[in-house]
Amino acid sequence: MTPVIPALDPLPLPAPLWLLWALLMLTFTLHVLAMNLVLGGSVVAAVSVWKARRGDPNHKELSRLVGKSMPVAISATVTLGVAALLFLQALYGRVFFTSSALMAWWWFAVVPLVIVAYYSAYAVAFHTRGSSALPYAIAAIFLAIAFVYTNNMTLMVRPEAFREMYATSGRGLTLHLADRMLLPRFLHMVAGAIAIGGLGVVALALLRRAGTADFRMWASRYGSRWFAHATIVNVAVGVWLLGSLPVDTLLQLIGRNAVASAVLAAGILSAGATVAAILAAARSGRPGRMFAVGIGAGLATLALMILTRDFMRRTLLAAAGFEPARWIAPQWGPIAIFGVLLIVAVLLTAWMVATLVRAPAPGSVGSEVLEP
Repeated sequence: MTPVIPALDPLPLPAPLWLLWALLMLTFTLHVLAMNLVLGGSVVAAVSVWKARRGDPNHKELSRLVGKSMPVAISATVTLGVAALLFLQALYGRVFFTSSALMAWWWFAVVPLVIVAYYSAYAVAFHTRGSSALPYAIAAIFLAIAFVYTNNMTLMVRPEAFREMYATSGRGLTLHLADRMLLPRFLHMVAGAIAIGGLGVVALALLRRAGTADFRMWASRYGSRWFAHATIVNVAVGVWLLGSLPVDTLLQLIGRNAVASAVLAAGILSAGATVAAILAAARSGRPGRMFAVGIGAGLATLALMILTRDFMRRTLLAAAGFEPARWIAPQWGPIAIFGVLLIVAVLLTAWMVATLVRAPAPGSVGSEVLEP
């Protein structure tokens, strides 16, 4: 069946293609880092809440620390996600808007779900009445949002499915569940988020000088286990995802395209180096330096996998006949303003994180400022 790709927009692009692509990669990487901390952190926090109810003091303290961090992480995820979506729309709006319309009500549902999760995170952070079950609800909501996003991002690179989906139902209630890429792509994202969430626990334990030295060591090793186990699972899921790709795209990634193959190989090697560094640090009596190496390698892995993901998207869309707009009328003023505001947003987020890290532990002098 001939793919149905909408005609070119009657408006020019506001910047050169290379700049829009670079800004998409930058903002999406920042968004994914924050998003992984939210999604993975919510899963880790839910498990710790459950174990804390069985009387484990370490899990009680960890769930408290993660709960305090969650509102900041959610706000960063949303702010950076808006920027990434703007550049995605500029480059791929014709297929992105079509896929969003086909599953419109599910896509619209993301906004109220995020609002509910955000307010719930504040309730957990400030220990309001009835917040005991909220960590489970927060994790479930973010998993649901992740599934909706995965569905849309998978559907937009399958324009050959647009006509059939609309013919089946034009009410905006359809999900593209039959796509063989959907489940492994969703699980790949969730496992990766849990791995980054584990690294977040490690970073929180090392940077936030709350609790005893024994607790910080326990939290570092606990986060390391989350990271290692999730990464091992993700290797198998990644192989599944590669196997679900069309043959031509797969061949491009495993040798036909030298650059794409090198990026994928570097990402796999970087993931292995991250696991080795994190596990070595977990066994060390002075793990700080090795943990720092592991976190750095983990961030490099994230960036390389995002580049691989982008190559998959461009290859799949090119095979379907999609071509980006060539009419360009640069608007350097708005682009400059965006650049300044992005820098300000990143600096403010870093300041919030630093403030959270330096916050005194409960019961210490000055803790009453942050503790309800």
